[in-house]
Amino acid sequence: MRFASLALLALTVALLATALAPAAVLAQCAMCKTALDGPVDPLTEAFNVSSLFLMATPYTVVGTVAAWIYIASRRRTPQSDHDDATPESH
Repeated sequence: MRFASLALLALTVALLATALAPAAVLAQCAMCKTALDGPVDPLTEAFNVSSLFLMATPYTVVGTVAAWIYIASRRRTPQSDHDDATPESH
């Protein structure tokens, strides 16, 4: 219970700090800003493409693992409670 209340407090403080931060704080880093400002050139296009790859990679890895787990669980044959091969003797 104590851990849950501390986690909720930390989440609330983080959300308030993000919501109350000035717009300049939420801007991109200086390197990213200088690379993206100005005319469209091959460097800017390469930066944009590399950013997309960096963002897509974790989702691709997690999605692949999740799909593999789902397919592996679907391939498992259901376990029966009794063996149908042995005839019942009454």
